[in-house]
Amino acid sequence: MKLSEVTPIAVGLLAFVGVLWQGRRPRFDGRDRLKKDLELLQAMPDDLPIRNDYKQHISESFEALIRDEDRRSRDPRGVVLGILLMIVGGWLIWVGFDLGGGWWHFLTAFGVLLFLIAAFGTVEDATKRRRDERGHVIRRTEADETPS
Repeated sequence: MKLSEVTPIAVGLLAFVGVLWQGRRPRFDGRDRLKKDLELLQAMPDDLPIRNDYKQHISESFEALIRDEDRRSRDPRGVVLGILLMIVGGWLIWVGFDLGGGWWHFLTAFGVLLFLIAAFGTVEDATKRRRDERGHVIRRTEADETPS
């Protein structure tokens, strides 16, 4: 096997591993961070000098959360990654058809799968939605909307 034959397969596998790695990263919402901050504040002794500064920091974080809550945005990193993966998928499809039949059609099938997943992700990230500080979509359920 020549290096030129292995290169598309290696690129496709690296792209696939990158997609899997992105999906496994932990995601934290600003509300989760504030909840942990409040728990830390309650655990602090009352006579600690930094307690008032920390309380002020939490107050400012709440104000920022309320101010930025209805802001809608796109995720530019996700859009760029999706476009790059669509290019790689399209290239794998082209290489699979260009090199002929046989096992090269597995490369074509992988390219189609990669292209479709990247296209779906690009549309999701290009749509303006409410996002947290890390760019992840904030989804609310009806239970979150109704007061208890």
